Amino acid sequence: MKSSNAFGCTLLIFGLGVLAGILIAPRKGEETRKILKERMEECCSKTCGFITEKTAEVRKQAEKYAEKLKKNIEESE
Repeated sequence: MKSSNAFGCTLLIFGLGVLAGILIAPRKGEETRKILKERMEECCSKTCGFITEKTAEVRKQAEKYAEKLKKNIEESE
């Protein structure tokens, strides 16, 4: 089994365990759904922030590599 498949399976099992724990918890369904909604919004916000940050880093690296490439092309001409 590839490590990426094992990691994916581990995440799936973890997620199912969390979901089962939440559904079995001794709270009213409405309260549980409200908590789930708040946590999902928080996770989505963090994920969007992380993706935005990483995109900016990749863009900076790409610009640096493009500048180096242009410089090398100009020097070789």
